[in-house]
Amino acid sequence: MPAGIPFQWNTANFQWNNNSYAWDDCALITEILQQGGGGFVDYLNQKPEKKKQFIKLLCKVQGKEYTKNIEIHKTKIFISDIKLVAKEVLGIDVKINK
Repeated sequence: MPAGIPFQWNTANFQWNNNSYAWDDCALITEILQQGGGGFVDYLNQKPEKKKQFIKLLCKVQGKEYTKNIEIHKTKIFISDIKLVAKEVLGIDVKINK
């Protein structure tokens, strides 16, 4: 499988039919979830482009629409945000053990 693509359309372990999110959205949240545990937020803080993409996806999931771009470096992302996006985009419940 090519680097950066965590699944293929015929082997994805989530519902692809009737999914209103783009392939890139599904790939992003899958990539984030592969970081495991508390590594989700650290991973996004180390990769500003992924963080920006995740924040856009989070806004889409929450039904928020922004008409201007803002700096994202100080924006906090919580595990609950990641769980929400995973539930909406992939249709899975993420369980985090602390």
